[in-house]
This record gives sequence, C-alpha cells and structure tokens, in this order.
Amino acid sequence: MRAISVVIPACNAAATIAATLASLRSEAEIIGEILLVDDASIDGTATIAREAAAQLSLPLRVLSAKCRDAGGARNLALAEAVYSWVYLIDADDLHLRGGLRALLRKAREQPEADMIVVPTGDG
Repeated sequence: MRAISVVIPACNAAATIAATLASLRSEAEIIGEILLVDDASIDGTATIAREAAAQLSLPLRVLSAKCRDAGGARNLALAEAVYSWVYLIDADDLHLRGGLRALLRKAREQPEADMIVVPTGDG
C-alpha cells in the first residue's frame, strides 16, 4: 500500500543524504515517492541520492531548484506530490523506524484531520 509522498529539501547534503534515505528504507512499502529537491547543490547531492535510492530500492525523484531556502524547496515539492499524505524530513535527519506507520494509523483514527503529528515514542 503506497500512501505517502516524502519531501526532502537538500542543499549540499552529499555527506548526509544517503543515511537519511537509508533510514526511510524500513517503510518503503508505504512510501509512494520520495521527492528530493536539490536546491542548487554543488557537492553531488543529487548523484549520491540517486545511487543510494537505487541500492535501497526507494522511489526517488530529484527536482532541481534554485530556491535558496528550505521553505521554497518544500513548496516546490508539495506542488509535485501525488499522494494525499506528505512526510517532510530534512536531508540531514534520520527517520524513526515505524514513524510513517504510526502517522497512517493516526490518520485512520482521525479521518477528518488535515495534519497528523505523532510524538516521538508513539511509533
């Protein structure tokens, strides 16, 4: 059941993006797409992300941008997202195992909700 678009704004995140993507791998079956916004990186962020996603069998799409800020990069990806639920994570963060499943569980419990926040430890 693919149900989530993951949005990752990234600028010069070559040192961290592979670990961020690897942290999402445990929930790959519910991730419909990962939208990485490569915001004018000069360090090979997009190449490293593509290689890591291919090795991890993650559905990565790289969007090139020159937003020069994470908010603009997120907005660009949000306009491209195809799934109803969107998960935002930075290119230097690690996803907590089970977090997306916890979000979907909460969404099923509260179908009228437009946004779901799950406290750490609930996943």
